[in-house]
Amino acid sequence: MNIVEDIKLGKAQLLDVRTKDEWRDGHAKGAIHISINNLLTGYTGDLNPDLPIYIYCASGGRAGTAESLLKSQGFTATNIGGLSSWINLGGEVTR
Repeated sequence: MNIVEDIKLGKAQLLDVRTKDEWRDGHAKGAIHISINNLLTGYTGDLNPDLPIYIYCASGGRAGTAESLLKSQGFTATNIGGLSSWINLGGEVTR
């Protein structure tokens, strides 16, 4: 399984749970942005419950919270860590 390829092919979703300012400073290409604060209010935006979700933040902490929250709502979710983890997987960053 190649996470980057799956996201490019639309077989999976990439979720950035950082703040709006962090998002503006640079984010993973193809990511959906929903801050952890919005997720905590129950907002899941355009997330497709039929596709796996890979989640990142700055260090992996907020992504872990998001993973637990989304799993409790029936999503298939995996914390991949921070934005640097996405880059290490071969993913691109948009600034």
